[in-house]
Amino acid sequence: MSSLLPPLSFRCRRALLVMAATAMACTPLHLSAAPRWPEPNAEAEAEGLSPDYDIFITPEQRVLPLNEAARLATTRFRGRLIAARLRPPTPGERDRGVELVHELRLLTPDRDVILIRLDAHDGSFLEVRGAGLTRARRSSGEK
Repeated sequence: MSSLLPPLSFRCRRALLVMAATAMACTPLHLSAAPRWPEPNAEAEAEGLSPDYDIFITPEQRVLPLNEAARLATTRFRGRLIAARLRPPTPGERDRGVELVHELRLLTPDRDVILIRLDAHDGSFLEVRGAGLTRARRSSGEK
């Protein structure tokens, strides 16, 4: 049976042998040098999530869940959540170190719409605008 490739020259065979020997010499013979996986996230387990839910996510990278962002907004303002989405920060927000924004819209009892922008990592209020803000604002002791 003939080969489809032409025969290799002596220099090519020698180069292949040197590369193979180098590769074998650099390969670890035991698994102790293999990288270890990080331990499962105990915080995720406490929240009822899979133990390996976000083992590669640092606390600074975690995004505030939508229900928590809605709770923050409705704790400060009266109204019903009618829209929510994740948005990139504006240039001014980015200059302050914000990486991701929850943008929420509330319909107030007076039928006004309030736009609320929260930092998606720590929940701080970035911007609140709309008609009827003063009437929609909850007092400190009000639920």
